[in-house]
Amino acid sequence: MAKLIVSQNGTVTENRFLNDASFTIGSLPDSDLCLAIDGVSRSHARITSIGNDDFLEDLGSTNGTVVNGQPVTRHILQNDDVIEIAGVQIRYRNHKAIDGPSFDRTMIIQASVLERNAPAQPVGAYSLATAKKASRLKKGGRLGLIRAFDGSRSSREIELSEVLHVFGIPGKQLAVINSRPHGYFITHVEGKTPARLNGKSIGHEPRPLSPNDTIEVGDEKLLFLFK
Repeated sequence: MAKLIVSQNGTVTENRFLNDASFTIGSLPDSDLCLAIDGVSRSHARITSIGNDDFLEDLGSTNGTVVNGQPVTRHILQNDDVIEIAGVQIRYRNHKAIDGPSFDRTMIIQASVLERNAPAQPVGAYSLATAKKASRLKKGGRLGLIRAFDGSRSSREIELSEVLHVFGIPGKQLAVINSRPHGYFITHVEGKTPARLNGKSIGHEPRPLSPNDTIEVGDEKLLFLFK
C-alpha cells in the first residue's frame, strides 16, 4: 500500500496511506489531506490509484503542484517522489510502483483521470480520443468483439477496433480491455471492487481474455469473442 509522508520545515507532521481509489489534497476540511495554509487552493490536487500505480493531478490550483522540483499538471508517481505544495513536502512511498510510464498506463490515466469530470454514463461511453489518435490495431490480427447484455437481456456488439476500450460506470467500477501483440487483456481501473471474469475477481493485475469469457462490470454482463 502506498504511503505519503508529510513534512513541513524539515519536521514530519503525519503519515497517510492511499486506501481508496481517489485521495484529495486541499484546504477544504473534507479533503483527505487538509492543508489549511496560505497558498493551498480549496481543491488543490488529487491522487488516483489504478492497480499498483498512483497518478497525481493538479486541479487547476492557483499556486501549482511541484514534483521533484518540477511543476506538474499530471504525473505518474514513482517511489520516493517528493510532492511540494505551498512549502509542504509530501514524500511518496510505494515499492510496488512500476518504474517509467508505459503505453497502457498512459492511456489508462487519460481515460480515467482526465475524463473523471464527465457525467456518469453506462458501458462503452468513454471515447478514448487520445488512444484512437495514438494507435490502431494492426491489420491482419484477430479482431475482438464484446457482446454486452443489460438488465433486460437485450444485447449489442462492440468491436474492439481500438487499442483500448473502457467499460463500466465512472466513479463506481471501471475496467479497460486492451489489445497487445499476444492477445486481449482486461485490467482494473477504478472502484473498490474489481470487475469479475468468469465469476472471479480480476484483481489488480492484467488478465488475458479467451473466447467465450464472461465479464461482469458496472451494471452489465459482457461476453468476449473473436469476430
